[in-house]
Amino acid sequence: MIGSAAYRRLWRPNRYWLAGLLGAAILVVLVLSSVASLALGPVPLRATVFGLPAVAFVAAATALFVRALHHPKPATRGRDLTRAAVLLLIGAFLWLAVLDVYTFTRAAGPRVAALCAIACLPTTAAGLLIIRRLDRNEKEPWLLVLVATVWGAIVSTSLAFWGEALWDLLFATSFIPGPAADASTAYAAGIFEELAKGTAVLLLYLIMRDEFDDVVDGIVYGAAVGIGFNFMESIGYMTHLYAVLAPEGSGVAGAAVQWYWRQVIGLFFGHAAYTAMIGAGIGVARQLPRLRQRVLVIACGFLAAIAAHFAWDAWQALALGGAKSPGVQLLLLHTRYLFMVGPFVAVLLVLLAMGLELEGSALTRHLQAEAANGEDAVRPDEVAVLMSPRQRFRARMAALGRGGPGAYLRLSRLQTAQLSLAMERWHRERREIDEPLEAEEELRQRVLALR
Repeated sequence: MIGSAAYRRLWRPNRYWLAGLLGAAILVVLVLSSVASLALGPVPLRATVFGLPAVAFVAAATALFVRALHHPKPATRGRDLTRAAVLLLIGAFLWLAVLDVYTFTRAAGPRVAALCAIACLPTTAAGLLIIRRLDRNEKEPWLLVLVATVWGAIVSTSLAFWGEALWDLLFATSFIPGPAADASTAYAAGIFEELAKGTAVLLLYLIMRDEFDDVVDGIVYGAAVGIGFNFMESIGYMTHLYAVLAPEGSGVAGAAVQWYWRQVIGLFFGHAAYTAMIGAGIGVARQLPRLRQRVLVIACGFLAAIAAHFAWDAWQALALGGAKSPGVQLLLLHTRYLFMVGPFVAVLLVLLAMGLELEGSALTRHLQAEAANGEDAVRPDEVAVLMSPRQRFRARMAALGRGGPGAYLRLSRLQTAQLSLAMERWHRERREIDEPLEAEEELRQRVLALR
């Protein structure tokens, strides 16, 4: 719900300070542990000290982006958005450099790493497009979805890299090979990776709460963070397997196999599904009245994601370890996706359908109420069009035929603003909003100006 909300100049919601404290605590832990690891020798943990600038650039870009959303002057908004885009690109390049020098990509080389990244871009983009289109009532802005993806790719991987390296250093090295070591690996992946991705979603929620309208938006942003994490992890595993198999002449085939499992089968049946459960918990908490209820629902989302991730890794160690035939392994791998992740994806789809139904009913009701008040922000004949993605698209295409691209964009902005106004009314009706009361009238005036 993007609009020129009427923020007073010095007014800041308490969640901004909570996000600042959480971000500062994470930064302090990362800095101290990274600096301390330098004295321990060539431990992978030391790479995080070089990844910190990338995290800082992404955080600064997000702050500029949030400021741009609420700034009343178009020139300032455009300048902040440009700066945010530049900082995001710098952060991405820095983190890719860290991957190349300190992790899996070192053995394969930067050329192979770049080719693997290019191979993952189309599937990642397709995944984001599908996820965004799931929100049929009020689609999330592309820029915010991309910001969530970058957080998953850079911030979450930084936190997960630190946590898993610390676990290996303190605990995993003391286990002898066998069930205990396998369980340790599954626990480390499930706990640290989901905490890392979930922390990124939680920070985004605190910073951009206006966009987390309900469970639907939570699923969209959580899945976007998971897809970003999956993108970066896919590059790592593809280059690693390429380097391992390159001496045998099958490096390309090994990288292609990893691409298939992680970018085709595992695109939605993996990190996107796990983190979407965390996002769903945060989206539900967005509409609960009491702090205790919100904390409980968010914690349940984290626990569900950790349990799903642990079950995935643990089942691999137990079920695939004794399979010798390639055909049997292939069958077991597909079965593993279906039975280990499939139930969690089914639950997410049910939550999404219920959320869309509730959201659609509320938006219809408030659009009708707005149309009845006579202020012309929404007209009675526009309600059915606004609540149908197909009719909205047809109306924009008709505007394109009549007045060209400018008319298409103007109508698109008008429809987005009208839906934002209805969403604002719904949140205020349920007392779920911390903006000043004038924000609703500001949105209404914006709609009238666009008309």
